[in-house]
Amino acid sequence: MKRVVIGTAGHVDHGKTSLIKAITGIDCDRLKEEKERGLTIELGFASMNLPSGERVGVVDVPGHVRFIRHMLSGASGIDLVLLVIAADEGVMPQTREHMQICELLGIERGVVALTKKDLVDDDLLELATGDVRDFIAGTFLHDAPIIPVSSATGDGIESLLAELDAQVALVHERQVTGIPVLPVDRIFTIKGFGTVVTGTLTRGTFTGDMEVEVLPAGRTARIRNLQVHDEDVNQALAGMRTAVNLQGLSTEDIERGQWVVPAGVFDATRLIDARVTLLRKPGRGGIRMYIGTAEVMGDISLHAAGGRDAARIRLKAPVVAAYGDRFILRAVSPPVTIGGGTVLNPHPARRFSGEVMEDLLSDDPARRIVGLAKDGGMHGIARRVIDAVFPDAPARTDKAIAALLSAGELVRFDAAGDLYVHGSHLEKLKAILVSRVDDYHGANPSTSGISREHLRSSVQGGVEAKLFHKVLQDLVKKGALAETGHTLSRPGFSASLAADRTGTSDRMAAMIEKAAFEPPRIAEVAEALRISPREAGEILAFLCREGRLVKIKDDIYLSRTNEEALRERVREFIGKNASMAASDMKAVIGVSRKYAIPYLEYLDRIHFTMRVGDVRKLAAAKQP
Repeated sequence: MKRVVIGTAGHVDHGKTSLIKAITGIDCDRLKEEKERGLTIELGFASMNLPSGERVGVVDVPGHVRFIRHMLSGASGIDLVLLVIAADEGVMPQTREHMQICELLGIERGVVALTKKDLVDDDLLELATGDVRDFIAGTFLHDAPIIPVSSATGDGIESLLAELDAQVALVHERQVTGIPVLPVDRIFTIKGFGTVVTGTLTRGTFTGDMEVEVLPAGRTARIRNLQVHDEDVNQALAGMRTAVNLQGLSTEDIERGQWVVPAGVFDATRLIDARVTLLRKPGRGGIRMYIGTAEVMGDISLHAAGGRDAARIRLKAPVVAAYGDRFILRAVSPPVTIGGGTVLNPHPARRFSGEVMEDLLSDDPARRIVGLAKDGGMHGIARRVIDAVFPDAPARTDKAIAALLSAGELVRFDAAGDLYVHGSHLEKLKAILVSRVDDYHGANPSTSGISREHLRSSVQGGVEAKLFHKVLQDLVKKGALAETGHTLSRPGFSASLAADRTGTSDRMAAMIEKAAFEPPRIAEVAEALRISPREAGEILAFLCREGRLVKIKDDIYLSRTNEEALRERVREFIGKNASMAASDMKAVIGVSRKYAIPYLEYLDRIHFTMRVGDVRKLAAAKQP
């Protein structure tokens, strides 16, 4: 079985559906309205055996301009186009637009069927053939066979099948390696089996019992059964028209335009960087993007990168996209096709980078990964994201990452090996962290250093936690930074007060010493010394580091002498009475509960005492 899907294209009423019925025996018009109006509205699906015995899928698309959305939904999965042009009418507006769409989607092969030959004489048929040849000149169909046929009489059908067979043999099948992706084009229920979705598997392989996810809805399910060409199969491969029976979901849970993918691999996105080909300038009213089987409103901004057209597309609803995915752009008003393109980065940073786009436009897989890593900044890039952006060839990605790691362009920064950062970002982060510590010392000379979290939050744009801790570890190991507890400083730095603060600190220490066991709070100290509460807090912290004060609680400090006296008096009391209640503290040091409770909690915290029920006893190590 050749994994190829043939799709029709062409103007309304040129006989696409009749031709498909003539070559497959299947009437693709399923709806009552289609039968009554003689007009294809929805996508039609069929399969057929070619003369060589190859079995292929067939998609019949609507030709009317009002149903262009459905045409685009079907065209996204086509490998070979059957361009249908009526001999009695020739090339028409939708013939041209469908042709443009096929070119923009990157379809490379096709056959032209010149239908309704029974309605024209030989001279007119010859003229029509010449007009069609002129029309396809300079397109991907420039050397395609043009086969006059009549669906009514069957004349030419055999020749058409032979040409389709020959062209199918030349089609390059889609890659079965990588991560499977199924854009959904149809949903229905089969009694006794449940929900079934269909689509063309664009890459990878689906197997039975695989756990999958429907995006962007985020609902998970399990594959209960797979069918290809109405036959049960154990696996479905890229390029096959595939029906997936999903266990655990109803038809209300899924919509056409969504994606079925392996669970936990892809993230939907509203922001895409892409390479675009524009047929005309986008208007001010926004664009409609057609990707997979989805239609989404959005806006586009153009950028020059590498001499090629690069663009950023902002969408109003999330989609699933990967590197290399093709899409079509249409104007909102008037509703015409304005271009198409190829996805380069489905998860770009918010700030557009021309340098990153240069890398992503490269034909070298390693350079494209470098582009992703650069774009990831100091948050890094997860291997899961790399695989989701480049899902086609995991082995090629492995090779490229190994080469980049060896060259130092990519650095792995977590134990599991799942997170990477570009080498330039690593060196930049090291310099930033050292600079931030220097700045902190300059602004806060009385403090011993900056906390880890304060340092991390000082990096503009943020930094991934694992990367931050790895870089800190390296900086400490190499002696660029010193760490005491959770405080970071430059080696050799010693906290000191400015000359104009020395007198203030001495007066503060004396004030707290004099107050004995009922010291003033920070606000009271600041008011008495005519300094700000912030400055008072900095001086208190400095005096604690100097050992002249001891912090009991956020707002309570004792002099070192009074703290030692507190411990000694408590030791004596418990030594005589075996235990101490909170109410005993007044007898011991003459304070109310306002101070008694914080003192008892402090003594528990430093393991001088231990709480037993409602009383305190000396900790075992403090027993006389």
